[in-house]
Amino acid sequence: MEEKERKKLYFRRKKFLAVILTTMIFAFSGMNLYTYGEEYLADIERIYNNVAEGRNTLTRAVEKFEESLNSDMYAKMNLIEVFSYTNVLLDKREINNFEYIKDENGSLHYAQFYKEHDTEIFEYALRINRLRDYVSENGTNVMFVVAPSKYLLSSDALRMGLPINNPQENVNELLFYLNRLDIDTLDLNNYIPNGTVTYEDSFYKTDHHWSVDAAYYSSQILADRLTADYGLDMDTDTYLSDDAYTRVTYKDGMLGSMGRDTGICFSGLDDFTAYYPNFRMNFYRYCIEDYDIKYEFEGDITETLYSLDQLYSSEDIYEVSQYGIYLNELEIYEHIVNRENPNGPKILFIRDSYFSPVITFLAPMCSEIDAVWNMDKSKHVDIDEIISENTYDVIILEYYPYNIEDSGFSFFKGTE
Repeated sequence: MEEKERKKLYFRRKKFLAVILTTMIFAFSGMNLYTYGEEYLADIERIYNNVAEGRNTLTRAVEKFEESLNSDMYAKMNLIEVFSYTNVLLDKREINNFEYIKDENGSLHYAQFYKEHDTEIFEYALRINRLRDYVSENGTNVMFVVAPSKYLLSSDALRMGLPINNPQENVNELLFYLNRLDIDTLDLNNYIPNGTVTYEDSFYKTDHHWSVDAAYYSSQILADRLTADYGLDMDTDTYLSDDAYTRVTYKDGMLGSMGRDTGICFSGLDDFTAYYPNFRMNFYRYCIEDYDIKYEFEGDITETLYSLDQLYSSEDIYEVSQYGIYLNELEIYEHIVNRENPNGPKILFIRDSYFSPVITFLAPMCSEIDAVWNMDKSKHVDIDEIISENTYDVIILEYYPYNIEDSGFSFFKGTE
């Protein structure tokens, strides 16, 4: 009898805990629906319309809805901060099952124990070569640019055994093939960091992006190359001089993408330096963001290319990235017209978010700029179509090292 009673008590406890857990799950789900129900319905409608109109695949639609659920979650950051503080108390240097690791200087890095070799890198080089061969008939030049990686070159600042994700192998292999195919390349890892812009000044501790200081310095390097190699009229003495911009630093003003994943307790906050132009210039800007939403802007450079609401927003620090003051950080497609420099170069950028500040700094020296985020998996823009319908002075393909993968090279996949 005693054995039967113990078993009954055991299963009663199990049932009781199951009821409590189920109740908590339903209560939490109810709070999510109560708080974000309208946002969920709006996202479902947009996703459904994109699928119906052929701009998204069903697989991509599921991914987008999962992203929506993950971003709009009741008390999400409170839960993350509790977990973050727990890791700090345990004196840990990794978080989220080794998604990120933190060095002894407090900077976050991508982690990875084992990385499979990408066997398609030569094919990526061939696609760039096909693009170059196609546009060269119109006298268009092509340059491949590698943005500097936040990868920590020295392991001295890492605790023993922490696995850092090193993207340099893919970078070196791709550059090898491109150089053999005689395609112009610019590896900004050779310039950033340097004596002027140190490693600490080049990257944010809480974000994967380079700093605005590093982007500005690289804009000067790129503009000089465009002038020297292609004879483009890039007036760097006026628009990239020391006096062209006013620099303002906001202390503890930024929480980057990595910090939003790990929590402020684990990551800390970054100082953010913004560059404000000391000149006025009239622009027209047309852009497409996610869900095929289109925007148009006209006016001075700060009213069109800058999104100052990202910096001065009343939303909390978990919602807005100050890096987004340049071209809203990243849109799927940008068309920028400089109304005061109609004879300047016309450039197409196939790029990621690293080049949003660079495009902003180069725009005053150009007549037109088109920019495409090629990593986007929806069918908002077709790069092959854009290239076939427009003629550019130069096409710049810019890749952050971790973005060297198949989805980043969706153009000129074959000759058929």
